[in-house]
Amino acid sequence: MPLLKKLPLTVAPRERETLPSFFSRMAALQGTEVFGFAMDIGINFKRIVDRDPEAIATFAARAGLTDDQLAELLSWTGERIGDVRMRYRGEVMVSRALRNPIIRGCPICLRGDSKDERPPLRKMVMQGSWLCRGVHVCVEHKHMLVSLWQETTPIVREDIGARLTVIWPDLRDGRLDQPLIEPTPYDRWLDGRLSGRGDQTWLAGQSLFAAMTFCGLLGAELQRAQGLAEDDWSARALGFRYASAGPIAIEDAFTILSTADDGDPDVSRRAFGALFDKLEYIYRDDPDFDTFRALLRAHVIRMWPLAAGEPLLGQPLEERQVHSLLSASQEMKIVPGLLDALLTEAGVFAEGDQRLPSRKIFDARIHADLLDEIATRVGPKAMRDGIGATLTEFRALVAEGVLVPRSKLETVKNPWHLPDGLALLQDLEHPATPLPAGASGWETIHLASKQVGLPVARIIAAIREGRLQPKKRPEVFGYHGIVVELAALEGLQEPLTAAAAFARSIGLRDYAAFTVLIEAGRVPATQVKSVKTARLQWMMSDTEITAFRQRFVTPTMITEETGLHRNTIFAVFSAASVTPFRPDGLDAGPIYLRNESMPAITDYLAKR
Repeated sequence: MPLLKKLPLTVAPRERETLPSFFSRMAALQGTEVFGFAMDIGINFKRIVDRDPEAIATFAARAGLTDDQLAELLSWTGERIGDVRMRYRGEVMVSRALRNPIIRGCPICLRGDSKDERPPLRKMVMQGSWLCRGVHVCVEHKHMLVSLWQETTPIVREDIGARLTVIWPDLRDGRLDQPLIEPTPYDRWLDGRLSGRGDQTWLAGQSLFAAMTFCGLLGAELQRAQGLAEDDWSARALGFRYASAGPIAIEDAFTILSTADDGDPDVSRRAFGALFDKLEYIYRDDPDFDTFRALLRAHVIRMWPLAAGEPLLGQPLEERQVHSLLSASQEMKIVPGLLDALLTEAGVFAEGDQRLPSRKIFDARIHADLLDEIATRVGPKAMRDGIGATLTEFRALVAEGVLVPRSKLETVKNPWHLPDGLALLQDLEHPATPLPAGASGWETIHLASKQVGLPVARIIAAIREGRLQPKKRPEVFGYHGIVVELAALEGLQEPLTAAAAFARSIGLRDYAAFTVLIEAGRVPATQVKSVKTARLQWMMSDTEITAFRQRFVTPTMITEETGLHRNTIFAVFSAASVTPFRPDGLDAGPIYLRNESMPAITDYLAKR
């Protein structure tokens, strides 16, 4: 391109000015309009409108623009970098965020101090910030941007001088003025980002288009959820309040959206409205929205009963995190009413919870073992067959609490957990040796109990504690094949119970912790030497056990006395600030003073 001569009359671009605005002012300076001015400098105005690089270079040379001045003009105007994207102020924007048939502006900025009959076209500057659809306010003048003109044809729309001439009377006389307003933090943040003053919020790490779009979407949904009037300006301000503070605040906003009017989680996508739809579909492939999409996805995963593999915001779910009663019922093929009763009995749901099956949400990972157990529970015959017990033997084991059903609901046909029975069988078979052929004086546990008058539970406890040596009839499977020597049962008539067995019976799994109380003199017990192992062990008489029960309680004891589930018990204790018995800082597990804990339980039962 030959060296082009600078025009005699030129003017410098103003702050934030766009290319069409500056072209119009240069035309006015030459005493002509944009079409004539373009022809005078050897180009066509349409090429300026189309952002033709050669035409722009010609204009820049004739206007005497430096490279920096031209770059700044184009930065505020926006440069195409594809079919639907533009580079604007160093950021990538979708074209519709900048190009619109409606041209907006600040009437105070345009009018300035002029009261002339004719518009001061040489001075009137269209600012590039007004192009951005996220901008609503002139921060300098505290004035809302107003619609100046509307035109679908770009070459007409960007004839700035002609358009300003038409609206000048309204501008000059203040007919476009609006009441002044106070710019919101969102307005000042966006103005600062566009002007290059930096960003001190969490959004500094996000692209401008994604950030301002997310603010608008989030704010609009918050307005809807809170029953506020729909308004894009206030919506962006509301969304910015949460988004600018970062992930924790954004999570708070998501919680507001996903909480139904009754306080329960809303597990439908309508809870997030357009926010979810835009992130799911419109911006699915836009990496600038990845952070916002990930935040929403993390929230939804914790709220929606989605199965592993289900697509969510562009990614399949790796594992289920949440179940609803409905989804668990469908997955386990158990009718919702029965499963609801079982989960309520287990403490997953509160008594009297009347929510719909789709609204009853619970943590699938925490309760995975419970669901697996419920799905594999068996009926009484399968339990008997599994451990090799006769009907009479099985009934005795149940009556004495050796075997306890996992559910006490009368409508449940399969209340038994087979591993419980197999664990009992393992305890009895492990120490047993084969019964020699022809041996006499040996009977099954059930028959021995009847003949000697000892409870089945005491005989089994003696075997577990090593005080009684059982044998096994090789030809008989399971529990019915375990036999004990009648003569050896005489030593069990002594009314002593191993402290370890008593601890287990009241739900204390950590016997060592229980021993701490015994050794500290807080729980009465007697130390005796085991005939079988020759080791010292703590034993408790009936009197000592009674004394313990009068002074202390455990969650298992409270369940036996009241029928309350242990989760409910712990919740009552937490609400009433009831803490475990800790004498001198000793940790003995979940043991509570009866006179401190039972009043809270009694009060809870009275209010049910």
